[in-house]
Amino acid sequence: MTVATLAEAAAIEALEARAWEDLVAACPPGHAARIGLEARWCGPVLVVRCPGGGFDRGLFNRPIGLGVVEPATRAAVADIADGLAATGATRSMLVSQPQCAPAGYAGWLAELGLEPRGAWDRVVRDRAPLAAGDDGSGDREIAVSLVGPDEVEEWSELLAAAYRLDAGPWLRALPGRPGWRHYLAREHGRAVAARSMFLPAAGAVAFLAVDGPVPGVMTADYGPDAAILARIVADGLRLGAAGFAADIEAPSPARDTPAYATFGRLGFRIPYTRTHHTRGW
Repeated sequence: MTVATLAEAAAIEALEARAWEDLVAACPPGHAARIGLEARWCGPVLVVRCPGGGFDRGLFNRPIGLGVVEPATRAAVADIADGLAATGATRSMLVSQPQCAPAGYAGWLAELGLEPRGAWDRVVRDRAPLAAGDDGSGDREIAVSLVGPDEVEEWSELLAAAYRLDAGPWLRALPGRPGWRHYLAREHGRAVAARSMFLPAAGAVAFLAVDGPVPGVMTADYGPDAAILARIVADGLRLGAAGFAADIEAPSPARDTPAYATFGRLGFRIPYTRTHHTRGW
């Protein structure tokens, strides 16, 4: 693993924050109010909160870029942690990674009663061409298509069911939003996986999100997601993406699951791991 520099990590985290800001902004106001969804900037750090609608989990209740986009302060860390707890979310988290500063950052998390529980491996790719002849589907009949008006319900129902969330109105507001491309994988005519790409403009780095069911977490079948990833990288390169950033959400200490093989085959590398810090669940 080649560890990213602070500047590289800050750029990646800022990219994710921009994607999440846009995701949250897409949610219809009435639905956002009902589930408690909001995204607020605390300086250069975006804090996402959503305690209702089944979203009470770390992915939807966390700061993005804390201690990376600029050095954190003890007061900021405490304010963000307390603000997340005040929403009623019981599964919020703060994140650490090797680039976090200052040196006392991890100690501040511990002082707040936050303990390491879980992690994500960040994966990134540059604009190098794809190797020819690999669409990710192997010998399976997996078809990947962009989500159009006729597929919105099928796509949104697949994701809402995978995460068990009250997400229908939010998801249905995403297709057609500038910068976003949503993909659906079908096998034998049945929708089996979804993943999205946020590419705000040619020359930008694409962020991969809105994926489900998550291999290694929600399903043991990695094939459909691999097929979508291959299509996304091919499309992103064609559209002028300067690179790609995503996560492996079920990291393996040995890095030997099919997800690592898929991302490696597609030219991704691991610049750092993000560790989740939570209070006892």
